[in-house]
Amino acid sequence: MPSPVYVEEPLPLLGEKHAPKQTPNPKDPKDAAQDKTESNLVADPHNLMLLYDLFFAANLTAFSNIHETTTGGRLVAYVGYFLVLWLLWLNVMLFDVRFVIDSVAERVLRAIQLGAMVGVSVVAPQYNPADQIRTTFQAFSVILMVTRLVLAVQYGLATLRQPREARTGLFVMSGAHFVAAMVYLGITFRFTDSKNSRVFVAWYVIGFVETVVIFAVSFLFKGLSFRKSVLPERTKTATLLILGEGVIVVAEHVSTVVKNANSWTPNTVGVLAATVALIYIIFQIYFDWAWPAARFMSSEPWMYVWSLAHLPFHICLVLIMEGATQFVVWWKIVEMIEYVSVEFYAAYEAAMVDRGERIAHRLVERVNGTIEEIWTHYPPDLYVTHYHKEELLREMLGIDDSHWETFPSLEELDGGILTDERWANFVDRFRAVKVTVLNSILKSFNIEEIEDDGWRDHPSTYQQHAYEDAANRFNLVYIYVFCLAGAGLVVMSFLHIISRFDTRKTWMQRVTIGCNMTLGIGLMLLASMSRFDAHTKFAMTHWIVPSLCLVYLAALALVHLARWIAREDDTSGRTPVQQVNESAVIDPAATNGGAIAKPPTVVATVEEQERPPV
Repeated sequence: MPSPVYVEEPLPLLGEKHAPKQTPNPKDPKDAAQDKTESNLVADPHNLMLLYDLFFAANLTAFSNIHETTTGGRLVAYVGYFLVLWLLWLNVMLFDVRFVIDSVAERVLRAIQLGAMVGVSVVAPQYNPADQIRTTFQAFSVILMVTRLVLAVQYGLATLRQPREARTGLFVMSGAHFVAAMVYLGITFRFTDSKNSRVFVAWYVIGFVETVVIFAVSFLFKGLSFRKSVLPERTKTATLLILGEGVIVVAEHVSTVVKNANSWTPNTVGVLAATVALIYIIFQIYFDWAWPAARFMSSEPWMYVWSLAHLPFHICLVLIMEGATQFVVWWKIVEMIEYVSVEFYAAYEAAMVDRGERIAHRLVERVNGTIEEIWTHYPPDLYVTHYHKEELLREMLGIDDSHWETFPSLEELDGGILTDERWANFVDRFRAVKVTVLNSILKSFNIEEIEDDGWRDHPSTYQQHAYEDAANRFNLVYIYVFCLAGAGLVVMSFLHIISRFDTRKTWMQRVTIGCNMTLGIGLMLLASMSRFDAHTKFAMTHWIVPSLCLVYLAALALVHLARWIAREDDTSGRTPVQQVNESAVIDPAATNGGAIAKPPTVVATVEEQERPPV
């Protein structure tokens, strides 16, 4: 008997006049029969959504690798770029969750959207609002215009397959994207070579206004609702991709931090483990606490607010991931600083007790050996660094052996004021050599940057200035990471409140919300430590990332403690439905049919809806 012919349906040109096919229900005989016959093998349109999400994540990862947030200007540029990228992703997503289908037209339009996303990544390396390149910003504005024109066409095509009552709203949304595209086109001509223009701020304003218009039209016009859409799932996917991007950045920096087998110190392993644990704990808090309950899907206005609240949450998330990675690098730098200091001081102490000949020569020889060992793994990329080191070591050789009887103490070497000009010059060179080596380490970790010709302006002090500048940059990272880590907890508390706005909360649930908000505010206040000496001592320890991890772990423990307390309070262990059924009584007035009185309405608490796993 011949085998049956395997027939696949061709892709429609513009799509059928129905919504995208839902996932088959195995309990439904019709769905089961359709699944067995495999009569409709058109690709799931959700694959198009996922592909776009992956392009979004790849774009963000590429930009994070290029622009490390170690200066105020880079931080502002990073947030601005992410804002434009996120609003682009959101507007495409708002169309996808309701109207995307798999057709020839949609695949062509999606190819243009993916090409635009690649174009955004192409202009990303030169994206710097503080130092604008005219062609880069013009190209960026044109790319944003193309994305909005594609969305306008997609909404226009959606009118062909949607009911008549939905077409007016679709035309309004299509027109909104077309107007935004024309504004982006007009902005293109405002960028010039002569000066920086602040017109790029309009990108953020237009993107936000577009989003508000789409939400408003969807709420006002029938047939355009987000109810029963996959809007929450798409925000979930974006959150997972951002967390995954954080893991990728950490993994990429491991190869930089760990140059050889000896680099794996216990503290380094602990800091790396704390960074990964922080990502995992944030993941758990989000899905255990900030993720909406099932009944939340029926409240459309709150769903809009919940979705838009992910913008500050995702900004906090990407910068926490970026900053935590910088802390991992910084701790390795601290370890190398301590190693260099120990070796340099050991060489100096050996010279202090040396009573032979050529003391200065042996001191310089030992110091130079330490420098060469460091530069084997962290080579400097500037010729001036080699030149500066050789010049300083040559000057240190000028100390005669007889002068070592009056050598300065370690305290004077470390920061004291010397009255003897001869020793003052020697100590200055000794410090300068140390700072030169430390700067080469900083440069290897992409923390400190020295312009190729910057040393000519300050030949004797530029290394010290560069080292101090690197410390100031670390302070910036410390401030924004602790501020945003605290803001992240506050925003997740806000997401929790929004997603359960119509539920009665137990006392422990209220305590959990209050405590997590307090923890978040406390982390933000810790950023003010940068003004005090205690911050310097704290920064030189390995407890920066673990301290963030412990605070988030406490927040996670509170979330699950609230669930377990709610379970213990319900001593009967019965579900709300069981309690309602058992509370029903026979109506004595109903003598004919023995009618059962209508049971009282029971409003389930949040903890009753979210039972902890047994």
